[in-house]
Amino acid sequence: MKHQDLTGRIIGAYYEVYNHTSRTYPEYIYERALIHELRSQGLACTQQDEYQIFYKDRIVGIQRLDLFVVQEVVVENKVAETLTKRHKAQCISYLKTVNKPVGLLLNFGSAKPNFHRLYFDFDKRPENVTHAHAEPDPDWLYPDLAYKILGALYEVHHILGAGFVHRIYANASHYELKLRNFIVEPIKRVQVAYKDAVIGDIAFSHLLVEGKIMVFPVAIRDTADLHLDDLKIWMQWRGIQLGILANFDDTRLSPVFVRA
Repeated sequence: MKHQDLTGRIIGAYYEVYNHTSRTYPEYIYERALIHELRSQGLACTQQDEYQIFYKDRIVGIQRLDLFVVQEVVVENKVAETLTKRHKAQCISYLKTVNKPVGLLLNFGSAKPNFHRLYFDFDKRPENVTHAHAEPDPDWLYPDLAYKILGALYEVHHILGAGFVHRIYANASHYELKLRNFIVEPIKRVQVAYKDAVIGDIAFSHLLVEGKIMVFPVAIRDTADLHLDDLKIWMQWRGIQLGILANFDDTRLSPVFVRA
């Protein structure tokens, strides 16, 4: 295994921190303890470094990584009952960010030590993007346009993967749609109306495509936390009948159609 000795030492440091701390702390406490342990062993590591995230040939945002040990192994720390596929996908996305194949996903919140050693083979990256539908559904509003937009969103998810912040997916989706020659209006805020009067606005990046469909790229744990009725009211205010909600935080993209 690549970097077997190095990852073994990092895992040993993880056990040391796990065994000498309670399970009640926030993530940054374990991170600081792990840094202390790694540096005491003579292992150089950087913390919360910022990296430019590229989508194809365009910078689409900045993301921070938990730890990068001797500029070779990405270490992602979690405080959770158990590690999930989403956690693994996030770590893989960070490997792609720094162009390194080996990462460690360490969980300090589980009842027993829980970690994964991850490897990403850059030579075996899948090339083809598959859609949930083989052809446009005739029951959709604007079926051809909606289907083409879905293709762009699947492409973004395929290339970036899960684990980045909302604005990175919004910027990448905007760029991909522009590459496909769509007319795209980026919208940074949602206006809130009361009795036909705008009383304020809320920061929320989304896109209006061809003046017909609103695209809401998000990165959240659970789309149930979004109030779809608020999105519908905003769409009605703009005279838009169809929206597409795409949550890039999951390992599988499952767009939701929103009808105003």
